[in-house]
Amino acid sequence: MSIEFNDAYPKILFFSSTHCAPCKPVEEMLKRINISMFGKKLYIQKIDVEKNYSLTNQYKIVSLPTIIIADRRLSLNIQEEDIIDAILYGFISSVKIE
Repeated sequence: MSIEFNDAYPKILFFSSTHCAPCKPVEEMLKRINISMFGKKLYIQKIDVEKNYSLTNQYKIVSLPTIIIADRRLSLNIQEEDIIDAILYGFISSVKIE
């Protein structure tokens, strides 16, 4: 049996906008989690929905903030525990056991 890591750290898509009041605290949570738990090794792609229509449409974003990690989608009332759970799920889903 061998274990293969597709990506050591899951990619995080963070959809927000400059006019989104709840986006700022969620962004701060993401930064805090990244620093305290992962030593700033997480790749967080912040996507401004007003400037990037193609990704916004591709991922069918209908509410802000929205975070996508692996196949998990968090939106609206996002809690820190939910983000951590989704990141850990992203790690687990990137492991391939043969």
